[in-house]
Amino acid sequence: MSRVICLLLFLGLPAAFAGAGNDPSAKDLEAMQGDWAVIEYVVDGIKSEDDNAQSLFRTIKGNLGSGTIKLDATRMPKTIDSIPDKMPGKPFLGIYEIDGNRVKVCYAPPGKDRPTELASKKGSEHTFMIWEREKK
Repeated sequence: MSRVICLLLFLGLPAAFAGAGNDPSAKDLEAMQGDWAVIEYVVDGIKSEDDNAQSLFRTIKGNLGSGTIKLDATRMPKTIDSIPDKMPGKPFLGIYEIDGNRVKVCYAPPGKDRPTELASKKGSEHTFMIWEREKK
């Protein structure tokens, strides 16, 4: 179930793509375009085995996606709200960081407070992922 949520959260990224201009959030979304694979996946403080984490892939291209997200790159930490099409209702509130060819995200379950750090500690119910751009 948590792997499905992971994919649904990341699938929503392209839905908010609208061209960068001078908007820092749009620039971040543009930077997320491309092919990605999970290299680290932690849920409620429990790290997934590398083979399981590395089996998650995603291509972000244009405005195609299966959900809606809202980035706010003006806040610190930067925030991401994700509403996957397959799981309507309350959004997953999260934070993110882009570092070159890596995107770190941390989400709380729907109805829970937004994480304040890019980590998933035991008892937090947070999902932390590091996505790395696929090399061509």
